[in-house]
Amino acid sequence: MDHAMKPLLDLELLNTFSVVVEVGGFKEAATRLYRSQAAVSMQIKRLEEQLEQRLLERSNQGIKLTDPGKTLLAYIDQLLRLNNETLSALSAEPLRGPVHFGIPTDYAQTFLEHFLPRMRDSFPELVPRITCGRSRKLRELVNTGDLDIAIVTGEAQFPNEKSLWSERLCWYAPTGMPLERQGSLPVALLESDCALRDLAQLDLKQSGLAHHSVVTSPDMANLYAAVESGLAVALLPESSISLERVRPLRIDSMPDQRLFTMNLIEAGTLGKAFLEPLENCILNAAQALRQP
Repeated sequence: MDHAMKPLLDLELLNTFSVVVEVGGFKEAATRLYRSQAAVSMQIKRLEEQLEQRLLERSNQGIKLTDPGKTLLAYIDQLLRLNNETLSALSAEPLRGPVHFGIPTDYAQTFLEHFLPRMRDSFPELVPRITCGRSRKLRELVNTGDLDIAIVTGEAQFPNEKSLWSERLCWYAPTGMPLERQGSLPVALLESDCALRDLAQLDLKQSGLAHHSVVTSPDMANLYAAVESGLAVALLPESSISLERVRPLRIDSMPDQRLFTMNLIEAGTLGKAFLEPLENCILNAAQALRQP
């Protein structure tokens, strides 16, 4: 194979392009990069010449990505991250010592099956300490520094967290038992101070349906058991459901489904050189977890 056929991308030029797009202009990028505006403009010109593509449209209103610019931007984060990982692998000390992880109770068993083997292979000198609990409790422990890193349910008031995967939430009822025809709908709910409980209660309130709680539990598995046994309906992640003994609950005033994310948060107690490879290990485990 002739490796000289295509030019090699200059990571410094790619980084400059990424910053220009992020901050929305050459002047602002020059300030961020501690370079002159002319130098930033020249780097973008060099990148466009190398790729033989116009990447940015410039006007009095600012800059706008062209279609080739959008394509390039989609790859830049991966290229720069791989560069950083390579440098870390070659120069950093091995990750060692205790790290405190938080994992939601309902995902702990499956996630640990995927994560711990990867972590042991990649970082044999790390000593994991695992805390399982509800997401809001884990978030509180991260905020106080009692956990270094945690997986939590995403909530609207925390829009900038790193997303690991998305889940569809649906209402389910027992197969062959029309509980929705009862005068008051029997419901299984997670315990208080829980994002998923809040969503379930919001759906019930907005539906205007008469309802009553028959099961309250800290564990989602108990909600599924309540539905499967014919005792109640419940709002549950689609991934946790086998449709052999439960069915989707169809009520006009209730939403068919909701979407929520599982996010990664950290306390700032780990240095960047420590945190980035550890986050990548967690991301890889999360991807494996979502594969059928």
